Amino acid sequence: MSFVQAGSTRLAWQQLGEGPDIVLVHGLATNRAFWYASLAQQLRTHYRVTLFDLRGHGYSDMPPSGYAARDMGQDLAAVIDNLDLDPLAVIAHSYGGSVALEYAVSPRARLRALVLMDARINSLQPEQWLADAPHLTAFEQEVARADGRDWYQEPQIGFAFLEAMARLRTAGFTPSQRDPFTPFADGKGGKRGAMAFCRLLDRTTARDDFLQRGAEPEQLQSLDIPVQLLYGAHSRNLPSGEALAACLPDATLQRIAEAGHFFPLSHASEVARLVAEFLDAQRKETTV
Repeated sequence: MSFVQAGSTRLAWQQLGEGPDIVLVHGLATNRAFWYASLAQQLRTHYRVTLFDLRGHGYSDMPPSGYAARDMGQDLAAVIDNLDLDPLAVIAHSYGGSVALEYAVSPRARLRALVLMDARINSLQPEQWLADAPHLTAFEQEVARADGRDWYQEPQIGFAFLEAMARLRTAGFTPSQRDPFTPFADGKGGKRGAMAFCRLLDRTTARDDFLQRGAEPEQLQSLDIPVQLLYGAHSRNLPSGEALAACLPDATLQRIAEAGHFFPLSHASEVARLVAEFLDAQRKETTV
């Protein structure tokens, strides 16, 4: 494991494989291990894959501020610039997708394609309700009962649910339902991750930063690279995917059947196939 500097913040990173550069960006409450055992292993046979921990996550520093997607887009730029990468694509999940999109529309961007997986974009979807996709896994249902609030009245259900899970786990809640995909759900590692996420919320400006609007639709409309949009059919972020498909000039939206937010793990083989097909097409375009 190595580190790069993004201003005064150290970001942990690692690389796998050889070939054209691909950068993977994880979402909230996870770290670069989110990609390591699945998509990164599939891509490393044809690409040089760079993984890094977002600020406040994994082994990266946890500064007191700078958690808006636009700020963390500058962190992504620092990783790419300091490692002298020439990315064929950035691939990002969840809040990491917001980070990647902020980088893509910035003057510092140098990439030829973008893959966004189940990213919620605040300027396009400022509120997120349970009614946007009322399906809950058995684990989520157990957390909802333990928390006790009326989740239909929560306007930021994604962030609120992550915090509720983290608070319950740090307080000793042990779910009876197994869920190997959702943060904080499984084992001792889940409790350690929950404690780290609570520290992030309690000691930094992250709670407010996560809800900043970020790139506006007119900025997104100027993005002139191919964009693959992958969204779970049961995801509450799907309104963002549909709005992005209408907004971005060269975007394709694909829905993953019977999938929720964490489909890069639950549907890893399908995701690897779809991403490989997209990347192969971009490689052919660049060599023509």
